[in-house]
Amino acid sequence: MHKIYFSSSENMSDVKGNSVQLMVTSPPYWDLKDYEVDNQIGYKEDYETYLSRLYKVWIETFRVLDDSGFAVININTKSFKKELVSIPFDFIKQMREIGFKFIDMHYWHKSSGIPRTNNLKDNFEYFLVFSKNTKTKINNIDFFDYKIENPSPNTNIWNINKKFGSVGKKYLVHPAIFPVEYISRLIQIFTMEENIVLDPFLGSGTSLIASMNSNRDFIGFELNKEGYLPMIKDRLVENNLDIEEVLLVD
Repeated sequence: MHKIYFSSSENMSDVKGNSVQLMVTSPPYWDLKDYEVDNQIGYKEDYETYLSRLYKVWIETFRVLDDSGFAVININTKSFKKELVSIPFDFIKQMREIGFKFIDMHYWHKSSGIPRTNNLKDNFEYFLVFSKNTKTKINNIDFFDYKIENPSPNTNIWNINKKFGSVGKKYLVHPAIFPVEYISRLIQIFTMEENIVLDPFLGSGTSLIASMNSNRDFIGFELNKEGYLPMIKDRLVENNLDIEEVLLVD
C-alpha cells in the first residue's frame, strides 16, 4: 500500500495512530526557497512561525508513529545576516518537548558540498534520529564508506554524493535532492519489510522510491501536486516503478 496525500502534513488525520514505523523527511528550509504553492512552510515567514508550523507536523508524527517507531529529520544550519541559525538544535528541542527521545545524530558527508560566501564550504548535513522510547532496536547493518584502519561498525558518517544544482526543470525547479541510496539505508536500519514509512514533505519522491524498492509500504504528504506529481511520475519510471501502485489522494 502506497499513498500520497496532496495536502499539508500539519494535519495528518487520515493516517491511523500508532501505524507508522519510520518517519523520514527533509522539511523545507526557512526562508530559502519558493516551492511555488500557497500555504507552504518557511518561505517569507519569520523564524518563529516556521518553527511553530513544523511543531504541528512533529506532533502529528508522534501520534502516527508506532511505540517502537523512529523519526529521522534531514536538516542543516542556515546563514542569516552573517550569523548561523541553529535549526537542527531547535528541532531537537521541539521533538523533546513533544516526547521524542533524541537517540542519535547522523552526518551526511557530501564531497560535492556547495561553497558559501561568508562561511566555510558546506560539506555535510545533519540527520537527526528520534524514537518514541529508548527500548527500540535497530537492524545491525554496516554501511562504512571510509578507508581507515580498524573502523567501528555502524558508523554515524556516510559519504554519499548528491547531484550538484537543480533537477526537474521541465516542471518545477527543485534543489538537488538527497540520494535514494541514503534513504534506502535508513529504511533498512529502522524498518522491516512491509512496515510503513512516512514522509510529511515528499517533494520529488525520493523516500517513495526508496520504500517501494525496499518492499515497504509508504505514506507521503505533498502540498504542491501540480509541481511535483509529474516529477514523481518521471522518477518512478526512471527507477522501473509503477505510479499505478500509488494511491493519489486530494
